[in-house]
Amino acid sequence: MIKISKIKVDRNLCIGAAPCISTAPEIFKLDEENKAVMKIKGRNKGVNRAERKELAADAVNDDILIAAAQSCPVKAIFLYDEKENQIYP
Repeated sequence: MIKISKIKVDRNLCIGAAPCISTAPEIFKLDEENKAVMKIKGRNKGVNRAERKELAADAVNDDILIAAAQSCPVKAIFLYDEKENQIYP
């Protein structure tokens, strides 16, 4: 079983279509530039790279993170396992 450890949003690829937000609103939001960022515990400003443990939503599972990444029309969301191997896309 794959365990997602890190998530990255490539701001150069992101077009602000926001299906990631529809899929995982507890994790993703759009910033002031209409780019997807992740919600982080204890911070108002979102980030584009985060460890899984930093995410604001503790209960989000891997299936939701994968669905959010797969929903991105430009594949701007990258997922990594605990050994930093890229698992999506």
